[in-house]
Amino acid sequence: MKARVLKSVVVATAVLSLLTSCDLFAPQDTLYIKETSDGVSGSTGKVFVGNAVIVTTTGKVGNLVATLVNKDYLPHPVQIQHDVSSESVKLTLDPAASLQLGTPGNTVVLITNLNATPGSLVPVYFQSGINPGVLLNVPVLTGAQPQYSDLTPEKIAARALKITTTG
Repeated sequence: MKARVLKSVVVATAVLSLLTSCDLFAPQDTLYIKETSDGVSGSTGKVFVGNAVIVTTTGKVGNLVATLVNKDYLPHPVQIQHDVSSESVKLTLDPAASLQLGTPGNTVVLITNLNATPGSLVPVYFQSGINPGVLLNVPVLTGAQPQYSDLTPEKIAARALKITTTG
């Protein structure tokens, strides 16, 4: 009887170590997250900037589309600037809230001095309060893709609740 119990324990230990040993040697893919969207993301303090893109038709004016997420229980100011010579846009995020930029019915940030061709990258600086800011190289897209066709500056400006122009 003792031999049978001992064999069962040995077999169970062997099976358990075989089933879990691959986890010891295989790299964890969740540690290396890749962007799976068209935009870029980053963080400044407790504010996350998600999937930022600029949608344009002419390359002269662009609609900044992004999601800002406050990961804190306090309100946080956010400042957005296209380049050093442009004016900055100042917003406040409520505690534990998100704010969608550049979509119908939400805050619209139009960059009027864009001068970028579709397919290029445009530096946009995001800063929350006194925290170090994040400079994102935001891709410039056209409204040719169906998901961006209603987000061109011409279409979004006609339906915007609020338009803040930089530059």
